[in-house]
Amino acid sequence: MRTAWTYEDREGCPGKVCTEMRTAWTYEDREGCAGQYIHGNECGMMEEKMIEKIIVLTGFIIISGLFLMERYKRYVLEKKLDRLIHELDCFLLRGENNLEETLKEGRVENLRNELAAVVAGAQHQIQYREVREKRLNQFMENMAHQMKTTLTALQIRIDLAQAKASLSDVRKELEECQRCMGRLTGEVERILECSQLADQKINMWLERCDVRQLIQNTITVLEPLWKKKGVSIVQKLSNVSGISEIYLDSYWFSQAFENVVKNAIEHTPSGSAVIIQACDRVHSLVLEIKDEGTGIGEDELPYLFERFHRGNYGKTGYGIGLSMAADILKAHHGSIQAENRKDGGACFRMEVPILEGKRPYEL
Repeated sequence: MRTAWTYEDREGCPGKVCTEMRTAWTYEDREGCAGQYIHGNECGMMEEKMIEKIIVLTGFIIISGLFLMERYKRYVLEKKLDRLIHELDCFLLRGENNLEETLKEGRVENLRNELAAVVAGAQHQIQYREVREKRLNQFMENMAHQMKTTLTALQIRIDLAQAKASLSDVRKELEECQRCMGRLTGEVERILECSQLADQKINMWLERCDVRQLIQNTITVLEPLWKKKGVSIVQKLSNVSGISEIYLDSYWFSQAFENVVKNAIEHTPSGSAVIIQACDRVHSLVLEIKDEGTGIGEDELPYLFERFHRGNYGKTGYGIGLSMAADILKAHHGSIQAENRKDGGACFRMEVPILEGKRPYEL
């Protein structure tokens, strides 16, 4: 950098020398007249502004690139998660296992591998349970048929003996044997029906049913039981005035409802009440059966509707009544749930959709 500026008169004019400090400006008079001075600071400032603009633009481009890169990474991550969720939904809703382990590295890939292992284990358990259930159903059906054959033969022999008996005492004993045979045959039929329901071999044939009449018929059938137990039946049916009749399989649904009400009566102490409440939820009918017993153990709730499960709550029966009710509700595309009431006792909630038409349910 020069520390002074000079002036030269190319036409013979005396020159001048300025001793003042300057940064970068010069003067030339090429025409012999007064020259113009251009200060060098303006050029420097323009250069600095240009450099600043370049720096800003470069920073903007870098930041934009980083932002777009992060957005792309996030987009790829969301796509992977969406695919993973879709595959989980397929497994949970339809039982299709499309999850496969991958050798790639990454958080999503590691999560996918862990979920694939869990799903594989769950699918193995489901398949094992289905095979075990199928074998159990086959065993029960075979045993029930064999027992029915033996009972039929025994029934015929009792009938012949009763016809030939002459003494009144012998006739009375044979009549008692007939009643015992009838009860035993009924239990065998019940086991066979339970097996067929669980194996989805029975179709539900729809007919128009009066909900109030169905409930009243069940109470009438169980009247000897709840009167002997000293239990009262309370009906709350005011919320079903709009759906007094719906399409149900009257026989099987009555069996399911009877099993649940009977179970509630058996677990309600004398002097208490069993409450039967019906509710219209626009697209479904809900029946709640509430007792005033001791309730259900929290560890028993998940297994309450399994066949032959006899916990503290259902130890008086064979463990097939509630499982039959669950299978019948499932065949009606409905559901049954159990929970403990806050003020004591248990509540069973039966829900069936309100459907139109007489076509049978195809299982």
